[in-house]
Amino acid sequence: MPYSSPSNSPSEWLKVTEAAAVIGIDPRTLKAMLRDGRLKVRTMQFDLATRIHRGDWEAELAKRITPPVSA
Repeated sequence: MPYSSPSNSPSEWLKVTEAAAVIGIDPRTLKAMLRDGRLKVRTMQFDLATRIHRGDWEAELAKRITPPVSA
């Protein structure tokens, strides 16, 4: 399946502050993680602010969250 370029619709993109709040970290820490390549998500600039693609962010979180083990 060919790659399709992301839409520029703001609803598909999260502000760094919104994404950081989801996991409870400082936005500067999240920006450092993006810069260092520790998160594999698409980013884009909107109004001088970095935005993270919502679908990529959700997929990255799903990979990192381990479901609880039943006893």
